[in-house]
Amino acid sequence: MMSDTDVLIIDGYVDEPALLGVPPYLSPEPRILAGVCEELGFEWKYITIDSVRDEGIPRAKILLVYGGVTVPGNYLSGRPMSIKEANNLSRSSAESYIGGPLARYGIVTGYDHVVKKDLSAYFYDKVQGSPKDRWSDTSELKRWSTLGAKVVEQHPWYNRPLIAEIETYRGCVRYFTGGCSFCSEPDYGKPVFRSIESIIEEIEGLYSEGVRNFRLGGQSCIISYGAKGVGKTEVPVPSPEKIKKLFQGIWERCPDIKVLHVDNANPSVIAEHEEESREVMGVLVKHTTSGNVLALGMESADPHVIDKNNLNATPFEVCKAIEIINEHGRDRGSNGMPKLLPGLNFIAGLPGESKKTYELNYAFLEDLLKSDMLLRRINIRQLSLHGKERDAYDVREFKEFKSRVRKNIDRPMLKKMLPVGTVLKKVYTEVKKGKTTFGRQVGTYPLLVGVKYPLEHNRFYDIVITEYGFRSVTGVHHPFVLNEASFKQLEAIPGIGSKRAADIFRTQPKNVSELLNIIQDEKTVEKILKIVSFTE
Repeated sequence: MMSDTDVLIIDGYVDEPALLGVPPYLSPEPRILAGVCEELGFEWKYITIDSVRDEGIPRAKILLVYGGVTVPGNYLSGRPMSIKEANNLSRSSAESYIGGPLARYGIVTGYDHVVKKDLSAYFYDKVQGSPKDRWSDTSELKRWSTLGAKVVEQHPWYNRPLIAEIETYRGCVRYFTGGCSFCSEPDYGKPVFRSIESIIEEIEGLYSEGVRNFRLGGQSCIISYGAKGVGKTEVPVPSPEKIKKLFQGIWERCPDIKVLHVDNANPSVIAEHEEESREVMGVLVKHTTSGNVLALGMESADPHVIDKNNLNATPFEVCKAIEIINEHGRDRGSNGMPKLLPGLNFIAGLPGESKKTYELNYAFLEDLLKSDMLLRRINIRQLSLHGKERDAYDVREFKEFKSRVRKNIDRPMLKKMLPVGTVLKKVYTEVKKGKTTFGRQVGTYPLLVGVKYPLEHNRFYDIVITEYGFRSVTGVHHPFVLNEASFKQLEAIPGIGSKRAADIFRTQPKNVSELLNIIQDEKTVEKILKIVSFTE
């Protein structure tokens, strides 16, 4: 039997529109909880919900449970804690606390303490004798996030490419108008920007523990960090100088970072302040790593839905923001992906939605494709309220819209963005399903990459793209030397097939002429040569 620990922190993984915590991501709150324990002098242990599933719960005097999702999702290397699992954890003999989305929306039972705001602040106050359900202030976040950096040593991805999620501020600059009807960000009140030094110190602490991948994702709009006019206007003026100082400072103090990405941006801020936003794009392209994505919360292209739900941008503003991001970031970067691209979020089930809404949404995307704009990804989901999905206007219409987008927009967009023969550098292999190995590059919204033969797990490969799914690509390892490949590997090359693979494997062609003798088709050989090489 394991000996008792003072405090057991269970990371149930959080996945919210502005914050990721499912592996390979590690969200801030579990680290902050560890920092509170450090400051209070407790002996503590950190485990994940995946560890609980495999090994059970170690004994402890105090149990701090954090996590849950507000947005349904598909996961490759981790699964967020369910309501049932959360309720089972409350049966522990320890004094039990729970925070995060599952606590915030009142859908868990059995805990001694259910905390709707910051679990870390509540627990700290409780130990001091005056518990209060409140948000942590910036000075506390600075102390606790730095003290809690060592939690990464206990994370199952510690010796893998772990990504630390970093908050720059909470809330939305549109808080004083209530923000979008479905969003919880305005609940935080007026955004209070963390200082540049505080953010850099947190990253520096994690860097000293061996973390090399970071995402500044815990904010509603990275373009609005340090902006002028917050509280007076819904579209404050961006501060390129502060954003530049932040990112330059990160690199100066942590020069060996491998991945530095961001997340959300408000398209209306970009469109309203083009000059300042272009300066910010220049900073992001120069001071973040390739494959970066600015997720734009469009939600709907229907003016009626936009008005009824107080959405933050018009189709014109979103289009302008997409153009500005493409203008600066669509060039291919060192890892094979474009340097910086927009992503788009759509929500089905908003009040005022009709059949026309889907027509307008699709027409908007179709126009983007025709105008040669690139989108890294299009997120389409049904509205989720308090963990329960609201029915879309018409399930058939919703499914048809989603299917049309995946087939007619996503796939052509992928082909345009990543032509056959493009090499994606450092794809990390994570799982095998059937005969296919799946992996992703490290970063924000990484593209799923499938290889139709076994590759060693938990290591990096360069992959050359051969085919396309709706939201994924298929490829083979690079360099792919034709006359050194196995039969199964040869079969994975489009245009070869089983019979030709057997012929190639048997004869080992060493040049184009010998390959042409086997394939007997110049166009097919031309396509194959975009993928393979030879060894004389």
